[in-house]
Amino acid sequence: MTAEEAEVTGDSRQASWLLLFLSSLFLSVASAGERDFGTSMNLFLKATLNDDWFLLSRSNLATRDDNENLFLGYTGFTLGRQLDPNWSLRVGFRKAGIKLSGDWYGEDRPFLEAYYAENLNGFRLSNRARAEWRMFGHRDDDVRLRNEVGIQMPWKLTPLELQPYFEDEVFYSVENGKVEANWLGTGLSWRPAKGTKLKAGYRWNRLRLGNSWQDRDMLVLGISLFY
Repeated sequence: MTAEEAEVTGDSRQASWLLLFLSSLFLSVASAGERDFGTSMNLFLKATLNDDWFLLSRSNLATRDDNENLFLGYTGFTLGRQLDPNWSLRVGFRKAGIKLSGDWYGEDRPFLEAYYAENLNGFRLSNRARAEWRMFGHRDDDVRLRNEVGIQMPWKLTPLELQPYFEDEVFYSVENGKVEANWLGTGLSWRPAKGTKLKAGYRWNRLRLGNSWQDRDMLVLGISLFY
């Protein structure tokens, strides 16, 4: 096989992966039926201070009720220390607002988290474990434990070098002693320039309301900037 033929074969394989991925994503959304639909829009900033310390900031706006109702927003800052190439510890604070029955309510959320990441045969594997203290003015305070697992695929699809990713996050309420949510998502990330990453994907939100569960399909959009 010539170099040119190998390149064509590689492009065809990438196109096949992209087609399979997009088809799976479409089928996931199409099979949702009459479930609620919303959008989650994220801005993530990371500033490296030196070899050991860094700052993070994440902001979010989210909609529901078939993308017609803005119901959640937050922003916050995190100070992190890189312990070694794989492990880091972070402490942060997040200010959130949620819309309930037409009115907005605030939440103060300090948190601690540990983050682990490594590359295994081109796959980037990550795990983030977080404990957050949720302080409200309209309901009882709570401690929530969260754990997110992520996989960044090594395949670079199309000339844009789009990379598929999968992630899952579990939310556990200490006050209620129950798992209160699970977010399962997949999508594509793109690095158009150094220090910039864009993400677009689908996330299945499964939320506990009392003793019942509610499902919501989310379009997830994200911009990450690294300094």
